[in-house]
Amino acid sequence: MASAPTSNSRRADLDWLRIGALGLLILYHVGLAYTPWDWHLNSKHRFGFMEEVILLTSPWRLTLLFLVSGAALRLMSLKYDAKAVLKQRFARLAPPLLFGTLILVPPQGWAETVTKDGYTGSVVDWWIREFSLKGMADGIAINHLWFVLYIGAYSLVAVALLTRPGWIARAEEWLAKTLTGWKLLVLPILYLAIVRQGLFPWFGLNNQIQHDWYNHASSLGVFLFGFLIVGQARIWQELERLRFIALPLALVSVGCLMALHASQDGGIFAGSIKNTMFAITQWTTVCAALGFASRHLRAADTAVKRYLNDAIFPVYMAHQTILVMALFVLAPLGMPVWVEVPLFITITFAGSLAVYEAVRRINLIRPLWGLKPFGPKLPPPAREPEITTIGNDTPPVSEPPGARAA
Repeated sequence: MASAPTSNSRRADLDWLRIGALGLLILYHVGLAYTPWDWHLNSKHRFGFMEEVILLTSPWRLTLLFLVSGAALRLMSLKYDAKAVLKQRFARLAPPLLFGTLILVPPQGWAETVTKDGYTGSVVDWWIREFSLKGMADGIAINHLWFVLYIGAYSLVAVALLTRPGWIARAEEWLAKTLTGWKLLVLPILYLAIVRQGLFPWFGLNNQIQHDWYNHASSLGVFLFGFLIVGQARIWQELERLRFIALPLALVSVGCLMALHASQDGGIFAGSIKNTMFAITQWTTVCAALGFASRHLRAADTAVKRYLNDAIFPVYMAHQTILVMALFVLAPLGMPVWVEVPLFITITFAGSLAVYEAVRRINLIRPLWGLKPFGPKLPPPAREPEITTIGNDTPPVSEPPGARAA
């Protein structure tokens, strides 16, 4: 039989991966301001080569976050039944999604419309217009909070599976028996390549949940994959063994992907080749990251990790609004790029952590930022929680002014 997640397992490695992926996400968003593409707001400095640079992380970063999120939900399910898991997911994800949509996202839209369309009203005027009946009929922007919405939707799928433990056990056992040796490297690539080739040309990646079919096939697939493999010791042993194979493959494939993207040639098969290379980069990088982290970071449950892990959700919620408003205020100054880039990176990271430091101390608003409210100390659980996701369900690691927070 395949092994289930055990109560004494510590998965600090997956927490570290999630922390690292969020850090890369912030850098990615800063980088988007310098691409030729039309982002929310852009710097006056825009570089064609940034289209290739962001390919260093864009194929795999969210794949890793969704996989870790699925794994965390599976570990939580060992402490709670399906009904309790559903209740906790709703309590953790719904308030931040509503709060972020009403308060954090509108300033981004206002700044974008002022800059691009010459809108002259205040942010309050903008808010009233957007949330009028006419404005809501045109759709409600959630911007970067799409990830929270998707995690909530995918959690519903996982909760439905929790009502069929026999199905989960059979799926876990099948994966543990099937994904051995080279198959753990090749079969996920094959799945991701088929999905990208079959769906991406038709649906693209739009982050609109009602018709984002390529994203669902890819992201829900890896979410459930993480959900099912987190307790399979055999698979983690294989991931550790494959890490030295996956890493060079990832480096070579991302180089090829960047070269393919930079080239305007390639003929009729160029799209298929690029999609296949994207899938190779996507899984080999995740495979290498999981293998190295499992090997070296499983027991790295340090104070720094606990702090950053607690900060994840508020930092994620705050970072894009801080970045867009910094671009709105400072980009028109036309600073030299060597000054501007470090400044925006510093403002975004420091500002987001400052938000966390503020909100974690105010019990009334903690749930709005994905933080569990302070309460009376509870008896120790039957087993300690191993890892968390954006929307983490573990209790705060300390009393006030402590805190907690893909």
